[in-house]
Amino acid sequence: MRPIASGLSSLLLAFSLLCPALAAPAEASKPWSRTEANGFVTMRLTWPDYESLSWSDAQHFYVLYADTQEPVPLSSTLLYQGNLYVTIPAEDAERPLELLQGTPVQFTDCVQVWQGHTYYDAPQGADQLNLRGILQGDSSGTLNKDRTLTRAEAFALLCRLLSLQPEGDPGYRDVAPGDWYYEIASAARTAGLAAPGEQFAPDRPVSRAELTVMTARAFRILGWLAQSDAAPAFADAESIPSWAYSAYCDLDARGISLTTQVSLEGTLDASGEPTVAFYAHPSVYVTRGEAVEFLYSALRFLPVYPTPAAIEWGFDKAMPVIDGSTSTYPYTRALYSALFLNYDGHPTMPAAHSKSYYSYDRLISGEADFLIISTKPTEDTLKKAKAAGVTLELTPIAHDAMVFFTNGQNSIAGLSSQQIRSIYVDNSIANWAELGAPDAVFIPYCRNRDSGSQAQMEEFFLNGSEIHPSIRRETTSVSMASVLTDVEDAYCADPLSYALGYSIYYYYQTAAPIMLSSEEGLKLLAIDGVYPTDATIADGTYPLAGYNYAVVRADEPKDSPARKMVQFLLSEAGQQCVENAGFGPLF
Repeated sequence: MRPIASGLSSLLLAFSLLCPALAAPAEASKPWSRTEANGFVTMRLTWPDYESLSWSDAQHFYVLYADTQEPVPLSSTLLYQGNLYVTIPAEDAERPLELLQGTPVQFTDCVQVWQGHTYYDAPQGADQLNLRGILQGDSSGTLNKDRTLTRAEAFALLCRLLSLQPEGDPGYRDVAPGDWYYEIASAARTAGLAAPGEQFAPDRPVSRAELTVMTARAFRILGWLAQSDAAPAFADAESIPSWAYSAYCDLDARGISLTTQVSLEGTLDASGEPTVAFYAHPSVYVTRGEAVEFLYSALRFLPVYPTPAAIEWGFDKAMPVIDGSTSTYPYTRALYSALFLNYDGHPTMPAAHSKSYYSYDRLISGEADFLIISTKPTEDTLKKAKAAGVTLELTPIAHDAMVFFTNGQNSIAGLSSQQIRSIYVDNSIANWAELGAPDAVFIPYCRNRDSGSQAQMEEFFLNGSEIHPSIRRETTSVSMASVLTDVEDAYCADPLSYALGYSIYYYYQTAAPIMLSSEEGLKLLAIDGVYPTDATIADGTYPLAGYNYAVVRADEPKDSPARKMVQFLLSEAGQQCVENAGFGPLF
């Protein structure tokens, strides 16, 4: 690799302003790659003494090619647990690399003096782009952050970021040999960043919409930008031109956008602060400083790098297709968070779980490899598995339990197992007084047949029976969230009415404070004299205590990603994920 237009004075072009760095040999790390098909290889380098570093120091590491001392442009912006990740052209994969700790240059026009105090006011990320050889000021060391960005400068930023190389005459009538952007125009056109045509328009200012499209194209070349169907969350989203809309959708979904924040007069948010709105203003020209911050945000939020745990367990090579109960989705987020930086951009990260019943169907059919489930399979699910010749293998990974709850105003403290069976199978209770509570209308809510809570009803109470048809017909809650609000909303003062519902303990603990209108909206009930707590569920004294399970097919290969994920969840690191997800670890 050779630098584009080296030695010329422009926004990006020399490395000479880098301050002296402290070098240390990077420990040999086996390269791993997820973008080789796109012509890039990603590698991990380690710093031996990272535990002695402060967070600030960990931000100032970068990588050089050892043979030429050129900075590697595309690398992570923080030394994470002693690891720095770099992505380089596949043709450079065998070149030796050095990991260094350095200090970026301070651009002279960003040094400000106010009331006798000197401070540095550079765009966010200017130091990171400078250390990586992407960003430099002019010949006098100034950044000119408030000056409008030109097309040539924008393409230069992106070509340097991706280490793109020129391939002959660019083919533009307004680009000639000797122009500082000649090789940039060639590289941009060859890679598909710049559209073919007669004009390159190197000096034309770049609008926000244009830079958004350019940046999206660059990261699609790397394979790092997935398509998103979510509409961009801007107050003026309708003003985004059609040719830029998909780029806005994809980048905004990852938290990357060029926006203007506007305070809305006369409106306050929940904290009493003025409400703000964000505007894309797609036709507004971009300043050099804004371009630096925009590119830095892309460099931070788009790469999905594996953590040391992911590499140790082989999840950097392949992840199982994960599904499960609605209540267990926090496990999946916790797992991906522990295994990948920028985990929500991982191509296999599911947006949600399919619910217990349907996720079992997906495992049986082979659409999913691994489930995290709050309940054992229903009789119907077991019949489907048998018909398909599939045996389901369940491994406990965390403590959980079935719980019952009523309105917070209800004075009743608990129910017996026999009373619950009488309520839901026989429909024999019409008034809370029959259960030892004050005189009040009794309203029992049940869950839909394809829910995990229905499976728990089958396990603990139904014993082959069905929930009474009147309850099923009149008071079925169709989701885990709605059963909480249905029971809370059932309270009535005249005539006095209270409802009863059931769910999963850890889901209730997490969701109830968020979903309910007040802290007194609902309360948990003791069952057979034992109140559900972390302790009574863990020691099994609570009668409806159980587990969350990892589920795989019995014919799953021994060394498959799904099998490895079961083992990982039973490890110390995996049990920490259980706790981070808000559930009860086994140890």
